[in-house]
Amino acid sequence: MDTDQELTVRRALLIFSAAMCLLLTGCGASSGTGRVTALTLWARSDESAFIQGVVSAFNKSHPQIRIKLTVIPVNNFVQKFGIAVAGNSGPDLASIDVVYLPLFASTGVLTDLTARAHQLPYFDQFDQSHINNATYRGRLYGLPFSGDASVLFYNTTLFRDAGLNPDKPPQTWTAVEQDAQRVAASGGGRSGYYFAGDCGGCAVFTFLPLIWASHGNILEGPATAQRPTLTDPAVLAALRFYRSMWSAHLVPVAAQTDSGTSQFTPFESGKVAMFTTGGFGVQTLHQDAPNVPLAATPIPGQDGGSASFAGGDEIAIARSSHHQQAAWQFIQWVTSASVQQQYFGNTGVIPIRRDVAFRDYAPKNSIYRLLAKELFSGRAVYSVQENALINDPTGPWVTMIDNAVFTGHIRSAVTQAESSMKSILSRG
Repeated sequence: MDTDQELTVRRALLIFSAAMCLLLTGCGASSGTGRVTALTLWARSDESAFIQGVVSAFNKSHPQIRIKLTVIPVNNFVQKFGIAVAGNSGPDLASIDVVYLPLFASTGVLTDLTARAHQLPYFDQFDQSHINNATYRGRLYGLPFSGDASVLFYNTTLFRDAGLNPDKPPQTWTAVEQDAQRVAASGGGRSGYYFAGDCGGCAVFTFLPLIWASHGNILEGPATAQRPTLTDPAVLAALRFYRSMWSAHLVPVAAQTDSGTSQFTPFESGKVAMFTTGGFGVQTLHQDAPNVPLAATPIPGQDGGSASFAGGDEIAIARSSHHQQAAWQFIQWVTSASVQQQYFGNTGVIPIRRDVAFRDYAPKNSIYRLLAKELFSGRAVYSVQENALINDPTGPWVTMIDNAVFTGHIRSAVTQAESSMKSILSRG
């Protein structure tokens, strides 16, 4: 969504929020006894692999409530949901990317769940980064729904063929680049590393942890007074790291124009040694490239340490919903231990409850164990302007990476991006 569209949605949301103050008296009602309450749920297309199973199971076990699911293409979700709730035509429930909760919470279109959420006996088991992103000015406007975490995947066969020990994956940037060089030098059209270079959402999930692990950041301050920190030495170092691998031809040329639609293809070919992605990638790789031998390790910092982007979705109730209690009943059900185990963990999605993740999901294999650890120690970007700052395909984050990594203009790319981010953040 471009800047003008985002401003239009944001203004509409604020107008809607004010109007709702006059209309809320009818919002808490649900259908009478003996009648079926019809609820609508919108979810991102990224959840297509499991969301229908969740909804079907709920409908089967709750005959008095019927949920109708609508799956929205991931790139259209923010605009479509924003316009819908602003026009009082949105769904009762929405599964929202964790990075967009601050935006919708700040505009007042989501139901305040604070009191009910804190009464849940398992509230302290939720992933804290999800709770943080669902919180605005001390109030909670969503609960964790599905979990994800970014890690570094690598092809164990390519490591062995290059004379590397697959049981000792790289733990610094120097080691990553050296291992990539060894793989590329082994011939056969092999490459050491891959990333989608024209995808802001991909880069915040996979590139930003390099910065965090090196004690840097791209934003600081509270939501109402944030400022960009792109001149942080760790940001500059991370850009130089990617630039070095690109200049040394350790990354396939397709990376420069990959908007995320083909991000798995090079690694699935069996010709790329390392590729950073999330837990959702495990199922994708096992399904599309079952012969690629897969292992994973934390995303390293420049001189050690590690970090992960704690991703996934939050489940929220639209403030305009006339079926608040029935919608809350769905949230209670979907965050219960048995449901998180059966319909999330058993389908390869990281449960967003610590007790379930480490008891039922992590023991399945070493990659799941790593993903669970990284989710509950990870972090996410918090900004009411995240979409304009980072996910916008023409925004400052993507433009900075493009200019720095692929043209080598690192200092000017950072300066320009910081200026653009300041302008965006000045809107409030």
